[in-house]
Amino acid sequence: MLLTGKVAIVTGAARGTGAAICRRFVDEGATVVATDVLVDEGQAMAQKLGPQASFAALDVTDNSAWEATVGGVLASHGQIDVLVNNAGILHIGSIANTSMETFRRVVDVNATGAFAGIAAVAPPMSARGSGSIINIASIDALHGMNGLSAYTASKWALRGLTHAAALELGRSGIRVNSVCPAGGNPGMYGPWGTQLMKLGPGLTSYGSNRAIPREASPDEIARVALFLASDLAEMVTGADIPVDGGHLAGDYIEGFDQMSADI
Repeated sequence: MLLTGKVAIVTGAARGTGAAICRRFVDEGATVVATDVLVDEGQAMAQKLGPQASFAALDVTDNSAWEATVGGVLASHGQIDVLVNNAGILHIGSIANTSMETFRRVVDVNATGAFAGIAAVAPPMSARGSGSIINIASIDALHGMNGLSAYTASKWALRGLTHAAALELGRSGIRVNSVCPAGGNPGMYGPWGTQLMKLGPGLTSYGSNRAIPREASPDEIARVALFLASDLAEMVTGADIPVDGGHLAGDYIEGFDQMSADI
């Protein structure tokens, strides 16, 4: 019960990684306020978690909505101990096939929304002298990839925000970290599903060449968020933690380590 007595806000919580984080936090004793623009799914998810969870509709790009949500949590629970900035959207497309409107929308949700959340919870956390802010970034926040110009830019921005906020808020007792998974909610790939399937070996090798040759599950990502939210991580801030099965460790070539010769 690592989070007993803590109150957490989780954005993008209706499904996927956000829902997994809510479940894990409730299991560990937290009171969770799940937020999302997907109202029906979010309410259903929170209801399944029982009395420790509630739902609030929240568009993370709306600053006034953030103020209302934080005010409501403080009125109901008196404190905010954890914020998980998980809300995010994906766009796959070349620079030539990405409109400025799309680019701005991706950055607005993935990075600006997190900034608004941090700005909203920092005052009450500072007043208590403690808090943990967890930004769910991506493996694409640690290296580039073709076809992900908007998404990658937004997640690198989120990493930069993480570092700057950690330095700015640390002396108020607030820790800020990012989780960088290779995996998460497969539903995000839905609009490109048919096109992705046509990539064949080029796509499958992306995961199969890792030390642990698969994607991270939402619950595996949630466990890292749990650690960062808990007092076990009280000296961890400004960190980017990959949950990528060793993707960034290097290249794996099948059989390469089985060769031998006399030299």
